[in-house]
This record gives sequence, structure tokens and C-alpha cells, in this order.
Amino acid sequence: MPQHGNIDRKIVTGAALNYAGFFAGKLIVFLNTVILARLLAPEHFGLVALGLLVLAVAETLAEAGTGAAVVWHGADVEETAPVALAVGLLSAGIIVALVLALAPAIAAFFHEPEATGIIRALALCALISAPASVFSGILQKRMQFGKRLMPELLKAIAKGAVGIPLALWGFGAWSLVFSQIAGVVVGLALLWRLSDWTPRLSLRPSILRQVLPYGLNIAALGLLGLAIKKLDVTIIGYRFDAAQLGHYTLAFSLVELSVMGLVWAASQAFFPALATTAQNPEALQRMFRKGLGRLFLLVLPMSAGLAIAAEPFILTLYGAKWAEAADLMRILAFYAMFYAVGFNVGDVYKATGRPQVLTWINLGNLVIAAPLLIAAATFGLKGVAMGQVVLAIILSAISWALARRFSGLGPEVLWQALRGPALATAIMAAVCILADRLWFADLSPPLRLVSLALLGGVIYGALVGGHMLIRRRRVPEPAE
Repeated sequence: MPQHGNIDRKIVTGAALNYAGFFAGKLIVFLNTVILARLLAPEHFGLVALGLLVLAVAETLAEAGTGAAVVWHGADVEETAPVALAVGLLSAGIIVALVLALAPAIAAFFHEPEATGIIRALALCALISAPASVFSGILQKRMQFGKRLMPELLKAIAKGAVGIPLALWGFGAWSLVFSQIAGVVVGLALLWRLSDWTPRLSLRPSILRQVLPYGLNIAALGLLGLAIKKLDVTIIGYRFDAAQLGHYTLAFSLVELSVMGLVWAASQAFFPALATTAQNPEALQRMFRKGLGRLFLLVLPMSAGLAIAAEPFILTLYGAKWAEAADLMRILAFYAMFYAVGFNVGDVYKATGRPQVLTWINLGNLVIAAPLLIAAATFGLKGVAMGQVVLAIILSAISWALARRFSGLGPEVLWQALRGPALATAIMAAVCILADRLWFADLSPPLRLVSLALLGGVIYGALVGGHMLIRRRRVPEPAE
């Protein structure tokens, strides 16, 4: 039991540290974006979003699951990391060469020839991301989450230090491109230094035969997940212009910063911690349920808050030219909420050495997502956002329906983790919506935003605090 308690603490601490680094870095990026959004036009963000879409695919293929393979493999990192690094660099070279050659065709597909140079420039980041994934995997395997804070912070600072001056000097979309490149370079340098590992290359057959299949499964899983996650950007980029894509990208980035960022951070801690209990189903289930309950305590009110305060938030921070993003952000907040409900189930499959289960699940999910979002696009940008909500509900339901069969996680696990936070969030949301309509609607956007944030925080904090106090009083005193 002490061992399980220690791992529980590692999950909480790891998730907190991961999110602290992620959030601190993203907060700086967010502040950078607020400034850049007032200096640049929506179409600049749209063009770069296309480049980042291609980069995301290139990075997933280039990394080939090497970072996850380092975490999963039982051998010491001195044996697995050299093989992972060699595989990553080889795959990165091939993928980047293909993207450089295909960039004009990709830009033509999106009807944005200006994006050719942007796609080529950003593709080079995949050469950097492959080794960075190995260094990050080393830290994750050692559960040294604190060491991953500094790279996230300094990457964000580097992005702002490069992007904002270039935007002021009239570089337009390229200010965002060079800021991305600067962040990736700084991140690699710091991860290399903090991993305390001297890079070397190896293709040792005994390790390669184990690392490569697992890594390819993780890469396939990542690619399928990326296809689902970025399908909306692909469809919008193809059917709408760069300015509309810019509005959607901005709205999505806000829910990604808060809700989806927290889910990702929890996943980074769940994976290595659950791997330690992979041979004990009861311990694994208990650990997962506790972690999920703590995650929902934050995820649900964040999502509701973003939906309720979307309009004053956008108008206060970005200005009237971004007003179209408010309705999109409101809808996408519900997408993030339902996405969070099912996302972390996948960590169980990875921890138990069965990523192929997730691969097949995500393949099925993609078959559902593609026609749904293509049809939703006929109703405009809001249609795509609503399609995302419906898709998240369907995919989370599928994840939990299959969880019992493949991992023994029944619906009772979800219910126990969800019921308390869901009730508190519903009460908080109802009070805030009523107050907004009765008293806050005529206030200026900044004052309205602050009023909603304070009211929601006080109500939710009181509900959760009261619930915890009641539970403590119900716990019987230990016998003398």
C-alpha cells in the first residue's frame, strides 16, 4: 500500500508539474498571441496554421514513437535511447525531404500558394523534434517532471522574443514562423542539457526488434489521433479562406491552452505511473479512478467557464476584429469537455504494452470523424465546431464502451470520477448564466469578464470545499 500511495502522489505531482510547465509556457505564448493578434491580421494566423498542420504530421512520423518507446521499454535508457535516437533521425530525414518536395502541391490543395515557403520552413522543425522527443522520453521515464518545466518556459519566451519584434517590423505571417522555429531550437537545447545523457547512435538488433514495433504502433496511434484532432483544420483550410481559419485557430488555441493542456499534462503523468501497476489490474483501476477524479475537478469548470465568458474574453483581450471567434470558442469549450472525458483511457492501453488497441480504436474513430465533419462544414465555421462537439461525445462513449472489454474499466469508474465535479460545475454554470443575464450583460467587456470569473470561482470553490468537508466528517475516527 505505501508503494501505491507513493505512485498516487507521483501522478498528482507529475500532472501538476507537467501542467505547470505546459500552462506557464502556454500562458507566455497566450500573452504573445494577444499582442500578435493586435499586430497581425487573421489571415496571417490562418496561413501559419496550415504550416503547423503539416508540421504536426511531419513530427509525428519523424519521431516514430521513439520517446514513448524509451518510457515503455524495461531496459536502462543507456540501451534504448541510442537506438531510439538513430531511428528518429533516420525517419526525420526522410519525412522532411518529402515535405520539402511536396510543399507546392500541399499549398495548392489549400488554395493558398503563399503557404509554400511557410510549409517548407516549418517542416525543418521536424529534424529538431525527433531528438527532442528522445530527451523528453528519458526525463519522463525517470519521472523527473520538474526538469521539463524550464524548456516549456524558455521555449515560450524565445517565441515572444522573436515573434513580436518581427511583427512590429512588418514580417507578417513570417513573424509567427520564425518564432516557432526559435522555440523548437531552444527546447531541444534545454532538453538535451537536462536529460544528462550524452547522445550516441545505435541500431543494436536486440533492442531495435522491441523498440521499433512499439514505436511504430505509437506513431500510428499518434498519426490517427492527429488526423482526428486536425481534421477540422484540414477541412476549414480547404473549404474556407485563411482569415476564417485564423478565427477558428485562435478560438481553438484557447481551449487547447486550458482544458486540453491539462488533459495532456495528466496523460504525461498517468502513462509512466500506470505502467508500474500494469500487472495488477485492481491497483491500476484504483489509481486511474483517483487520478481521473482529480482531473475532472479542474477540467469541467474550466470548460464551462470558457463557454460562459467567451464573448467578453475575446473582446477584452483581442479586440473587435476577432469577435467572430467568440461563438466558436463557446462551442469548442464543450468539445474540450467531452474530449477530456474519454482521452486518458488510452493511457491504460499504452501502460499495459497494448498500443495497437488504441490504433484500431482511432482508426475506427477516423472513419466516423471524416464524414461527420465534412457534412458539418456545409453549415459554416460554427457547423464545424458543433460537429466537433458531436464527435467528442461519440468518441468518448466508444472509448468507455470498449474500456471494460480491453482493460476492465467499467462505467462505474467514470461515474465515480465524474459525479461530484459535474454537479458542482452545473450549479456554478447555472448561477453564472443567470447573473450574466440579470446584472452583467450591460457591463463593459473587461468588467463583465472579471465579474463572471470571480462569481464562478467563488461558487465552485465553495461547493467543492463543502463537499470535501462533509466527506471528511463522514470518515470514522481510527480505533484507539
